[in-house]
Amino acid sequence: MGSRWKGHVTRHPLLGAVELTLAWHVVLVLFAKVILPPLAPSWFPDLGATVVNAVCFAGVWCVLWRWGWLRASGVATPGRVRRWWLGVPMLLVACSYAVGGLDGSAGVIVGSLVSLLWVGINEEAHSRGLVQQALGPLGAMRAAVAVGVLFGVGHVQNYLFFGAPLDDTLWQMLSAGLFGFACAGLRLAIGSVWPLVLVHGLDDFFQIRSPGSAPDWWEASVYVFYVAFGVWLLRRYGAGDTP
Repeated sequence: MGSRWKGHVTRHPLLGAVELTLAWHVVLVLFAKVILPPLAPSWFPDLGATVVNAVCFAGVWCVLWRWGWLRASGVATPGRVRRWWLGVPMLLVACSYAVGGLDGSAGVIVGSLVSLLWVGINEEAHSRGLVQQALGPLGAMRAAVAVGVLFGVGHVQNYLFFGAPLDDTLWQMLSAGLFGFACAGLRLAIGSVWPLVLVHGLDDFFQIRSPGSAPDWWEASVYVFYVAFGVWLLRRYGAGDTP
């Protein structure tokens, strides 16, 4: 079954990427809403979310291992360590959301940081690892655009299953899609998802724990930056320079 699905994904990369994305979201929602009981002890309120993301990451790892894509996808390699500095601009953007400080007690902040780093591990391994590897035959630019679109659209689950307001979800889909596009370029340049895990986890953490929303002008500037940075990375490093 696994080999046949890999062959199907290889022959039909875009369709295969959509199927992989749907399968991942189904597993995530099942574990979050059906299989696992509510896990929110006072000492770690985000335990449930952490476990769900760890389980989904284990599933992605198994698929990549079964298909022989662990290193090619950037999940089991540090990539080009000398290029990790390319993640600094996105890391600075993430840290900008902490200018106003952090909201919550020490325990809540630590628990949230651990949970959101697991979100980064899970989502980067899946989106910039498995899905981007499947889309490789489309070429660097088209693959990155597809990664961004699928990653952004996938956040509709927050409205459908987790009670997020529709308007907030639509803005999150746009932000996540542009962020995913830039991360796809960064993964191609570095050859590893692990710098992206740090950027992703801290970006989520600082935005969620920030006591207030960033100004609209700053959010618009960040969106433009994601597009420009992603395009630059893809044009500079998108010529098949594979580790």
